[in-house]
Amino acid sequence: MKKILEYWQRFVIRYVRISQRHPYVLLAIFFAFALVGIRLAATGIAVETDLAALLPENTPSVRALEMSETRIGSIDFFTIAMQSQAGNTDAIVKVQDLLKARIEAEWKDAQWVQVERDTTFFKEHALYYLKTADLEDLLDRLDYEFTTTVADKVPGMINFLDDGDGTEGLDHWYREEIVTSLGLPPQVEQSFNDFFKEQTDEKEQDSDESPKLPSKYADRLISPEGDIGVVLVQLDKPSMDIDFTRVAMARGEKLIDEIDPKSIDPTMTVQVVGAYRKFKEVDAISRDGTLATIISVVLVLMLILVFFRSFRTIAVVFFPLFVAASVTMGVVALTFGRLTVLTVFILALLVGMGIDYGIHLYGRILLNARRGTELDVACRRSLFSTGRALLMAALTTIASLMTLLFGHFQGFREFGIAASYGLVFCVGASILVIPPMIFALQRLRPIRVVSERNSLENEKTELSKSALSTWMPRAFFFGILLTLALGWFVPRVIFEYDIRNLTASETHTLIDYLRALGKDASTTPGVIMASSREQMKKVHAHLLKRLVEDHDPTLTSFITYYTFVPPMEDQEERQEIINEIGDIVHTRAMQKLTGEKKRLVDELTTMADAKPFDHKDLPDWASRIVTEADGSVGKIGHLYAKIDNWNVYSGQEFFEQYGDFHIDGEWLPVANSRFILSDVVSMVKKDGLRLLVLVSLALIVILFLFTRRISGTCILFGVLALSSLWTAGIMGLANIRLSLYNIIVIPVILGVGIDGAIHLYHRHLDPRSKGLADTLRSTGVTVTASSWTTMAGFMGLLFVEHKGLKTIGMLGSIGVALSWFGVMVLLPFLLDRFIRPPENETAKGLKAKAA
Repeated sequence: MKKILEYWQRFVIRYVRISQRHPYVLLAIFFAFALVGIRLAATGIAVETDLAALLPENTPSVRALEMSETRIGSIDFFTIAMQSQAGNTDAIVKVQDLLKARIEAEWKDAQWVQVERDTTFFKEHALYYLKTADLEDLLDRLDYEFTTTVADKVPGMINFLDDGDGTEGLDHWYREEIVTSLGLPPQVEQSFNDFFKEQTDEKEQDSDESPKLPSKYADRLISPEGDIGVVLVQLDKPSMDIDFTRVAMARGEKLIDEIDPKSIDPTMTVQVVGAYRKFKEVDAISRDGTLATIISVVLVLMLILVFFRSFRTIAVVFFPLFVAASVTMGVVALTFGRLTVLTVFILALLVGMGIDYGIHLYGRILLNARRGTELDVACRRSLFSTGRALLMAALTTIASLMTLLFGHFQGFREFGIAASYGLVFCVGASILVIPPMIFALQRLRPIRVVSERNSLENEKTELSKSALSTWMPRAFFFGILLTLALGWFVPRVIFEYDIRNLTASETHTLIDYLRALGKDASTTPGVIMASSREQMKKVHAHLLKRLVEDHDPTLTSFITYYTFVPPMEDQEERQEIINEIGDIVHTRAMQKLTGEKKRLVDELTTMADAKPFDHKDLPDWASRIVTEADGSVGKIGHLYAKIDNWNVYSGQEFFEQYGDFHIDGEWLPVANSRFILSDVVSMVKKDGLRLLVLVSLALIVILFLFTRRISGTCILFGVLALSSLWTAGIMGLANIRLSLYNIIVIPVILGVGIDGAIHLYHRHLDPRSKGLADTLRSTGVTVTASSWTTMAGFMGLLFVEHKGLKTIGMLGSIGVALSWFGVMVLLPFLLDRFIRPPENETAKGLKAKAA
């Protein structure tokens, strides 16, 4: 350690000498480094909002998503939704057709466009989907109906079947559970219900005053109320390709403007919705990151002017920050090549945190120089003394950030590395750039020297000591009361699961477009991938059991190959019964029935003529659902869940049930963006608790190495712990929730929060200090200035639109503010009572004279 200090002293002496002789050369070199960093950042950094990229590659949800891209392509639809406030269904249909025609003609990357789901095929083949028991029941009812009809028509014939054995005719034959038990997709189930219940619910429909979709549009992708429609487009690239999504969004919005929906229906709203709208999130985050940085810079400038009342100070502390931030972004570009939702605000953070080191170092140099010390001596002395505290403060923050590397969440790791880069460069730039900046400015305008007046200074010191002896106990007592009061609200701190509270408002859609897709449908279903059609057959049976027998509340429906195409052996078995049904409904007696029975017989006549089928006979929209990119059919399926799309918590159960799906001991990948989000939230919560423990342990070790006293370590860490408790209490009181965004700044708050305490502690033990009052007047001002500028870095995020970034600003500002408050309120009392400083030179001289 002694050897290191010797090397450090030699370096400082030589570097200060070089800075004094060649300040402009050194500044030019640093400016060149900054330009290189800016160049690298401008060409090598993109903003990425895909949360899957922040999870480990071996995470099941990530592996499944990657497999789905290979086997299927995009699992998301490019969706355009339209809503007529006037309920003008004809206008919606016209807009759908216009969009479909233009997209098919002009979009080369559109694989297909869909505005309707023709269910005619399923109505014609409905009997092949019914279970054998239901078919036999229908056959018995038809036989009964036929026998009773003939008995009524032939004079003198006795109806021997009407003996009360329980057999009934066609009246009330249909039951909803018949179709529900088949596990058909929502749109097909609805078409079955519309057919079988067309007349039985007639009275109910007549009494319902709500508007209904005209029957001619029954197969359209339009809501039952007829006021919302959608156009689904399958593009050849996924929504996770941000560059492609940017182009697709712009093209979609341009197309909407060109068809001018308002000219068709003045009350109509049309917009791109669904997964491809995530580019709006990228735009919002990029814009907000820039805005937050600008606001932070302005706030920091204002604070420096308030504290130092000098434009010289702005130049001295901002140029090192500019160099450090530029180099940091360049290194981030080389390391990661991207900014994520958790690192996009790194510049705003560096503005607040990184400038602290320059403020502390320049503040000490300025203090020494204004008291008459030669400028080169002031620089050397400040680097010797403040440099140690500066490096230790930086080490605590960097150590806090580096604990993020022990988390499983890749987003934490990238943030920890990027922020550590920034702090290392900020400390280095402060030490290397400030000396030549001072000497360069000194040549233009020398620093004004203030002569010391010992008597007046001693008088002020005595007055300060008297005030401190009264103020410190009261402040400490107030801090204890505050701890008791805010501790009551700590248990109220909860985690935010509603994603709507963590995204930019412009990413939200104005149209409830899922109503147009059918009951419980989605543009982003879960996609389950089997290795063979036989395995998918087992999957189908397993899912059907969960849906029908187990009444799984998380699963509303599913689609596999066997949903659309019953096994051929089942079809052949059912065909025998269907042929018998055909024989009965084709009889003259049955054809002469009237009313509802006649309608049902006519429909059954058409159904009975249908033949067994396979996937080649399916309508295109159904065949596409079970077909992979390479043309293979039958090895993929789709899961639909009854969950709140915005609420991560509500999707947790679905994720637990189907995110890690096994059949016969073999893992089957299930891809869904909700699973990615669930994995992210689960990992963030687990990492957050573990990292909090690691950060605390790291800080305790570093503080002990710095203070070399158990008492000093306990005092410094205790002040940090109490200020952290205050922060949690304020969060509970103000209903500020933890989230996957703001939880990442907890290590930052802890690392930055201890910096002020370290500087105050170090100055208190400095032999040149004139007591605690002098420490608070000198170092206390720089601690306050650095804490408030750090707050300014976070406060820039309070003015952004993105709600997730705004929560970072809220938690960071509150945490740093209360850390500063703890340092200034609790620490002076504890230092005065338990840490005895060494005697300064003046005190030694007075004792020597007295002796």
